[in-house]
Amino acid sequence: MASTSDAQQTFPYPRGSVVGTLADGATLEDARRRLENAGFGADRCDVLHGEAGVARLDVDGEAHGKKGKMMRRLQAALSDDGHDVRRYAEDLRAGHYVLGVAVGDDEAAKQQAAEALHAAHAEFVHYYAENYVEDLGGAR
Repeated sequence: MASTSDAQQTFPYPRGSVVGTLADGATLEDARRRLENAGFGADRCDVLHGEAGVARLDVDGEAHGKKGKMMRRLQAALSDDGHDVRRYAEDLRAGHYVLGVAVGDDEAAKQQAAEALHAAHAEFVHYYAENYVEDLGGAR
């Protein structure tokens, strides 16, 4: 599974993805193996880690100009998305990994990805649909 460097790809919202936090490299590798066994290739997975990952999240939208800042403000005011972004940034700063799995709107794929992440002991697992966020468990 490769980490992509295209910040535009997932900003400001990981639409159609199951996202979870993994504590360390061992749990990340376990999740990668489980996801591949479930049919999710590297092209469907995105890994964030460290300050580069925090920069990709662009918590305040600064790196994406006025539109990015406005989007982050709207997320903070109208949904839990702003909280989620800050949570993922905190996890990355603590040395954890954030893994996103592209599943689109396929319910079976969503469940398979969530099961693989849970089996690898992922925390804070959520699905980001077009107009809502679904908590899939794994919260600390």
